[in-house]
Amino acid sequence: MFSLEEIVEKICEHTGMSQKKVMQLIDEKEDELSGLVSREGAAYIVARELGISLLKESKKQLKVKSLTEGLNSVDIVARVVRIYEPREFQKDDRKGSVMNLILGDETGMVRLSLWNDEIENVAELGMKEGDVVKISRGYVKMDNRGNLDLRIGKGRIEKVEEEVKLPELKGMEKDFGVVRRKPLSEAKDGETIETRACLVQLFRKNPFFEVCPTCGVRMKNRTGKWVCDQHGEVKPDYHVVISGVLDDGYGNIRVVFFRELAEKLFGKNAAELRAFAQERVDPLAIYEASDVLGKDYIIKGRVRKNELTENLEMIANSIEEPDVKREFDMLMKEIS
Repeated sequence: MFSLEEIVEKICEHTGMSQKKVMQLIDEKEDELSGLVSREGAAYIVARELGISLLKESKKQLKVKSLTEGLNSVDIVARVVRIYEPREFQKDDRKGSVMNLILGDETGMVRLSLWNDEIENVAELGMKEGDVVKISRGYVKMDNRGNLDLRIGKGRIEKVEEEVKLPELKGMEKDFGVVRRKPLSEAKDGETIETRACLVQLFRKNPFFEVCPTCGVRMKNRTGKWVCDQHGEVKPDYHVVISGVLDDGYGNIRVVFFRELAEKLFGKNAAELRAFAQERVDPLAIYEASDVLGKDYIIKGRVRKNELTENLEMIANSIEEPDVKREFDMLMKEIS
């Protein structure tokens, strides 16, 4: 991947913009995404929106831990850890099928989603768990739970027959799906953990963001109109993202709740939260009405390093109130 300085230089070269103007666009994009991507990630997105395909210029293969929302033309080599059965779905009058694979390397794991004809193409490869595959010109999205989702799109997937230096399947299977309770002070970049912690702070930022009602992708405001790259000008739906700070007595960490988890945290769906905010003509009003601060929660999530601050943060995958019996059983197991 390019460094921030290299990205800025290439944007200036392609557009004729000043470095100051490019840095301003990157700052605005980073603020728009509430710090959920690194500064370099924000720069890549700005470049893409300006029609500059930097990742196409860079042929370097990425590692799983380097994947971030918004990346296009992704080249990655990884081992197939898990293959799930295809499942059919129907949305409005459209029918289709989707199949998920879990890919992994020495830096982590990521889900690969295959859709419709892509499933047949993979079946023709005779792919099985343990195989090594190469994804060329893929792209990365964020799913409804804040997890990264690798897609093929106009790219391709192929089996790698030659020997590649990757962890063996047995070692990956041992770690796959295992979520361990551990102190926040021991959390490490790239792992998924469970914590019992208190929500001690909420970051008061606009929690609402516009998404396409058809594909769910974040929309862009162009001259006062909301536009989806795929479906054009449409009336947006609204989703919610909430971020704050967790503290378990051993350490603290920034935590982000996307969509359904943000709704679950506040006890209202996105439409209800937005209606409440509109009544008060203030999107931040939902924070005043919440009673979540100071409460303990059991939260599972993926830990990653924010490349801008170099601090760890957690992307929540689930949130529950503590179960007294389960907590008691775990305590007895620890002291026995």
